[in-house]
Formats: sequence, structure tokens, C-alpha cells
Amino acid sequence: MRYLLAFVVVAALAQSPRSTPPTVQSIVPRGIARGMTAELVIEGFNLAKASAIYFSDPRIKGKIVRVKELPDLADVRIGSNGTQSSIDVGPLPPRNQVTVEVDIDPAAEIGDVSFRLLTPLGTSPEGTLLIEPYVGEATDKEPNDTIASAVETYLPAVLTGAISKPGDVDLFKITVRANQTLVFENSSDKIGSSLQPVVSILDGAGVVEKTYGEDGAATDFAHKFGKAGTYFVRIADYERSGRAGHLYRIKVGEFGFVSQVFPLGMRRDDVAKIQLTGFNLPTTVDVKGVPSVDDPFATSVRPGTAYNKVKLALGMDPEVTVSQPSPKLALPVTLNGKLGKADEVHRFSFAAKKGQALVFEVMARRLGSELDTTIEVQTAVGQSIELAAVRPVVATYTTLRDHDSAQPGIRITHWNNINAGDYMMLGREIVRVSELPRGPDEDIRYEALGGQRVTFFNTAAEAHAIDKAVYKVQIHPPGTQFAPNGLPVTRLYAQNDDGGPGFSKDSYLTFTAPADGDYQLVLRDVTGATGSYRLNIREPRPDFRLSVNPRNPNVPRGATIPLTVTAMRLDGYAGLIDVALSGLANGFTATKTQIQPNQNVGVILLTAAADAEAAEAFPFSVTGSALGVTRAANPEDHLKLVALGASPDVLMTSETRVVEMAPGETAAIKVKITRHNGFAGRVPVDVVNLPPRVKLPDFGLNGVLLNEDETERTFYIEATPAAEPGDYTIAVAGRIETRSTQQNLSAAPHTIAVRIKAK
Repeated sequence: MRYLLAFVVVAALAQSPRSTPPTVQSIVPRGIARGMTAELVIEGFNLAKASAIYFSDPRIKGKIVRVKELPDLADVRIGSNGTQSSIDVGPLPPRNQVTVEVDIDPAAEIGDVSFRLLTPLGTSPEGTLLIEPYVGEATDKEPNDTIASAVETYLPAVLTGAISKPGDVDLFKITVRANQTLVFENSSDKIGSSLQPVVSILDGAGVVEKTYGEDGAATDFAHKFGKAGTYFVRIADYERSGRAGHLYRIKVGEFGFVSQVFPLGMRRDDVAKIQLTGFNLPTTVDVKGVPSVDDPFATSVRPGTAYNKVKLALGMDPEVTVSQPSPKLALPVTLNGKLGKADEVHRFSFAAKKGQALVFEVMARRLGSELDTTIEVQTAVGQSIELAAVRPVVATYTTLRDHDSAQPGIRITHWNNINAGDYMMLGREIVRVSELPRGPDEDIRYEALGGQRVTFFNTAAEAHAIDKAVYKVQIHPPGTQFAPNGLPVTRLYAQNDDGGPGFSKDSYLTFTAPADGDYQLVLRDVTGATGSYRLNIREPRPDFRLSVNPRNPNVPRGATIPLTVTAMRLDGYAGLIDVALSGLANGFTATKTQIQPNQNVGVILLTAAADAEAAEAFPFSVTGSALGVTRAANPEDHLKLVALGASPDVLMTSETRVVEMAPGETAAIKVKITRHNGFAGRVPVDVVNLPPRVKLPDFGLNGVLLNEDETERTFYIEATPAAEPGDYTIAVAGRIETRSTQQNLSAAPHTIAVRIKAK
């Protein structure tokens, strides 16, 4: 038995060769002054023969100087149970160091820029580099945890370093004039730092004058020094922890800094006078509402000597500055207001006709305000307006763990009489079931967008503790009365806290007037915070936004990969969206697709011919057309690049091209793979873009899987009883499991048509 056990462990850890996408692990330095030429050293896996670097700002150029191989790291992978993982993800890839000569134009913008490296395996994930002003850099030199060992610093400067061990602090010695005000701008979060900096100002004797960041918030601040002389800047972590990822880069000097603006936007193409709050700034600046390159619905301003840039929203409706009490509003309108004290409430009166649909949208947190608003439509005399009655019919409970307000999966104790498509109530949020658990160790999954739970009927996602009641519910008209069934009836009112995916903490409320008359909107902050907001009141304007994934598709020669295109639907738009990919080089082709009504995702198949050649990566664009408008996916990303990869480890084909089924039925799909490059590992099969309430039934813990000795597999998809009739398109792809976070899929070159027939 002892020898058998040893054999099983060795067999489980045997590793099959495979092509692992390039990975970036470290970048040194993390910031370079504009106007300079400097060396950037990038380390990661599979960066051998890196031939080019691409930056998101064209004013930054880079040239590969040298590439060398580094010693291998210890190959230890821990599985979910805390022991060594038995999943074969291939041998540890070679580790490389790439040195790049970077030339930064003096006109380049201060701030973070992204880059990708090009290798024979395709482009790397994005790395981030800070472009900084042309000032000195004061670097952490250990030990510097006392005033005697503080690093002497000449201002202006960038303080750089890391809080690398628990309890560590770094001190910098500065000299200031009497009544001098210095701005401290922290850029750590822009480079992915895990540090929550706490910055203290100490006088010449080491006595603390003031500490910033003790509440764990961001530490951008200004400090006025009353007396001339020597002072010390002490940097620590909020939790007194320390690790290599606790990096900091803090600009210190007499430059400007914008902390707040008012209003938070303007009407498109108009000129608005924007009031500035911050340090070393003019009090106002005139801004014209011209859309930025990255966002057709916003512009930005960088006033005076400030290095930080402020985003301003662009609207379509008349703009009004809020006063209280407010005159009766003429709709549509955009209100620019401030909550100036804790628990302040703003009320707005307006008239509506019976059946008139209105949208109330707040922009605050998305524009840098601290507000977390909640809004409610009431009658003219302040009574709440019921929109629906919610009757529970099945009760269950959360179990295993607490659940946050984002994750689509919730563990529940039982799901008898619950089906895909059913509405459920968690706390006061209404969600809809997308997939039932396949066993006792799985979550029930609710409909989501971008990995975040979607809520219905103006409810907002909440966190849920373990052992809390969860109900399957029926939605009835307002005022409906019910015979008691032992479960609590809930009334939903015309109110909203958080608008859901894409809205951050901003409120979004849809409302249909139940009668002719006057109404009032009530706005407050749920935390008692102060700050500015924009409130747009309008009739619905159906629209959509698009995103694409991956944004750096690496296509193996002679192979196909899937790109998923996700639509964020606005103001109730539920129609068809035509999607296309453009900008391809010779030898590359892409399918067109459609995002079907009431669906949020479409799939594009991108193919590189067997004889394709592409020495450089090239940009591509994905656009969607509907409602007479065309929207680009991720217009803010200037590093959407297609690259040619090495020959594929797996080629997948699907013998099934069309399936038909009615709700409650299943259909078979047969796939085959051919293996290349000596790859002999298992191949999980991803089914991309399943229609709503169509699932993969009973396929076990590992999903649809081609084992190491298999080259074909037949699996089934099932249309649940709630599946909606229509014509849909899915794709199938084999996943090569590697140590990279980048997508590594080989798709069948043809989509599969799925027709769900009416019962």
C-alpha cells in the first residue's frame, strides 16, 4: 500500500508541456519623470525574445535593450485543501528579465500609463508605469525608522519605497519655510500597491504635529508648516503590516491639487464655470463640454499647476444649480447640488402624467464625490408610493459563509420548488435565479453582469450574513392583499440606494406615475457624508455600453479563440445589438455576432490562418450598433491589441452545428480535439454564451472535461422550463490550464446555432 500511494502522488504531479502566455511579475522603477530617458526592468514568465513594448500614451516610446533568463523559482503549488495541488498546469515556465529603454516626451501627461510586451507567445497582461514631474526622487534606504536615520530629502520630490515588514516605518527629513504649504499626493494605488499609507508630520524634535490617513482613507492632503526649519515625514501602514507589495510613491511640493469640484459636470458643448476646492489653485476655471477621447459622455480638466485630473460629466438636458426649497422642476433637467452637512435632505417637486415613465439617475461616486446617495419618489405630501407587493412562497436559508453584495453565487440550505428564472428575495433585494446548484457543495447562482449580482424592481444589492432567511417570491401589483401563508409579505416602494453593476454607489430609479399630479423626489446620503452630486431626471432614453474580453487576444497560428462582448443595457433597452470586430491584419478573420434581445453577451470567433504573419501586434475595435447609434467597446483602453501566438497545443472542432429543443428538453453536442506540441493534459471545455436559463446538467465537479486519454466528448445542454424561445448562438472552446491568468482557449472555428422552440 505504501508503494501504491507513492505512485499515485507522483502520477498526480506529472506535468505535461504546454504554452503558457507571458506574465509580468515585477516592474522597476514604478515611476519615471517626463522628459527623461531611462531604463525600465520588467521580470516575468515566458518573456523570452520579447521584441516590442506598446504604451497607452503615444508620447512614450520604448525599445527592448536586452532579454536574459533568470533562475527558476521554487515550484510549489497549493491546492484548495492546503496540500500540494494535483492539477497539472505544466512545468514552471522560464523566468525572464526584459530591459527597456523608455523615452518620455516632456509633453506627456502626469499620471499612470499602461504597457504590454510583445513576445512570440503574444502580448503580456498590462503593466503600469507612473509618469511623474521632473523633480528629485527620495528613495527609502533602510534603516530609516528613526529621525536620526531619516533620508534627507530636497523638495520638491517623490518619496518612494516600501513598508516591507510588519511594524516598519520610513522617515524622510525635509526643510521648509515659515507658513509654507506642501501638497502630499499619493500615487500608490495606481501601481497596484497594497499599502494603506498613514503619513505623519513630525517637528524637528520628533513630536507628531499631525497624522493623515488614520481612518484608512486615501492620503492626499496639504500641510501648512507654521515655523521654518527641519521636519520629518513618517510613512507607515494603516494595519501596521508589511510586505513587498506595500509600495508607495508620494509627490511632495508646492504644486496644485484638486480635491473637489462643483458642479460635477455640464451640458454638452456649453461652457461652465467650475468651482475648485484644493490647494494652490485658482478658485474657478472655465471648461467647455467637449467629450474626451476616452469617453463620449465626459470631459476632464487639469487646472493650474495640479497634477491630478478631474472627470466632469456631460449631459443633454438643461442644467440647474440646486437651491432649497427648490422651485417646481421643468423636466427633463439635470440638478447640480451639494449636501453640505450630515443628514441633510434635498427635496424636489415635479409634475407627471398617469403612465409617464421617468428615470432618476445620480452621478456622485462615479465622479469622485464621497456621497453614497439614496433617493425616493413620494407623493406631494410626502407619502411613500408602493410599486409592487412581494409574496414569499418558499423559504430557505443562507449557509456556509457570509456573502457580500457582489458575488452571483449564494450558498443556501435547500432549493426544493425553486427553478431557473424564479425571483428570490435576499434581505430586501430581489434577484433572479440563473442556475441551481448541482449538489450540496455548490452555490445557487443569480443573474449577474460583469461578475456582480443584478437586482430587480429598483432594489439594491446587500451583504448577507450566514443563517439568514431567503425566499422564492411572487411579484404582485401594489396594494394586493394575501391570505396568510406564514411568510412575511414585503411592499416595494419607489426608492433606490445603489443602481447596480456600472453605477458604483450611485442611485438609479425607474418610476411610472400612477396618476396625474405633483410628486416630490427626496435625496439624502445613507452614511451622513457631505459632497456634490448630479441628479438627472428624464424620460427613458434606451441605450447601451459595450466591453470586450480579452482585450489583448493572442491567436495561435491556425487556431481560433473566442472574444466575449458584454452589453450594459440602459434605461430599459432590451433589443438586438449587432456586433462586429474591425481593424484586422491580413490572415486574420472574425465572425460577426448579435447580442440577442434580453441577453447581455455575444461571442466573436477570431481566427488566424495557418500561414498568417504578423511581426507586430495591431490594434482592433469592437463596435455595437442599435437604436441608430454605434458604440465602441472599452473606448478608454488604448492597448486593445491582437497578436499572433505560437502553434496551438490543442485544436478543437464541433461536429454539432445546430441544436433544437423545447423548454424542459436536452440536446447533445459532440466536440473533438487534436493535440499538438506533445501536450497530453486534460482539457476542460468552456461553453461560451449559453442563453438565459439554459444550463449544462449533471456534469460533475470538473465540468465538461476531456481527460488525458480522450480526444472527443459528447455532452448535453438543457433548456430549463423557464427558457425563452428564440434563436441563439454559442461557442465551444478547450481550455489549456496554465499558471497564467490570461485566457488560453482554443475554440471550434464555427459557432453552434441553438434554437429553443415554443412549448
